[in-house]
Amino acid sequence: MIYYRAVAFIRGFCLDTMTNTGPVIGITTDIKDVDGEESFSMDTVYARAVLSYGGVPLLIPSTPDHAHAIRRVVSMVDGLLLPGGRDIDPSYYGEEPHANLAPIDPKRTEAEMIALGAALEWGKPVLGICNGLQLINVFLGGSLYQDMPSQLPAAGEHRGGVAHEVVVKPGTDLRGILMVERFSVKSHHHQSVKAVGRGLRVSAASPDGVVEAIEDATGERSFLLGVQWHSERDSSELSKRIFESFFKRCV
Repeated sequence: MIYYRAVAFIRGFCLDTMTNTGPVIGITTDIKDVDGEESFSMDTVYARAVLSYGGVPLLIPSTPDHAHAIRRVVSMVDGLLLPGGRDIDPSYYGEEPHANLAPIDPKRTEAEMIALGAALEWGKPVLGICNGLQLINVFLGGSLYQDMPSQLPAAGEHRGGVAHEVVVKPGTDLRGILMVERFSVKSHHHQSVKAVGRGLRVSAASPDGVVEAIEDATGERSFLLGVQWHSERDSSELSKRIFESFFKRCV
């Protein structure tokens, strides 16, 4: 069944890419063990979201030992999408691992850091979702609450698809994109932004103070946005505005 689903997806992908003239969006990949062999993987929902909004997805292999290959792929795409995934090794922001740290994969994180660094160096638009937001923050010198329930006990529950409100800050790029002050999201994360990275600003937060979106604060980047919720899984008008705004900069 998995095989046939994969074949159907590949066939659909090939047909779409033949007729789709939208931007090519690079998507970083996870590393999983399949029958004793490493496999690069990605939830198909990200590729389908890119396709549904008029883009063409291109997977980026997590091969940090071949940084030149990652950089070359990034040079070929119009924008970079950093998807959700694993926790980030806290050594990147000078902390020891918390007891509740979820599984990490240093090779994946290093590969994503290479891809993000190349994208920022060449002025490529970047959209980070969930873990992708956290990666952007850490790459630019920020830090994370490794486990919100124990390190940020005043915050509400943000795991398991719990719905909560998000408040968008006035005067931010995100406010201009969404054109709303408040809306509801479903959360699936146990980590969150602690110290905000260089050249970033918080553009949205939940009422309990948890950072829900960050963006470029310098005005020097074409597009740099991270959202903590899974907009790729939501077909709402607000998610559409995020992807369409991202794609408009991917020229």
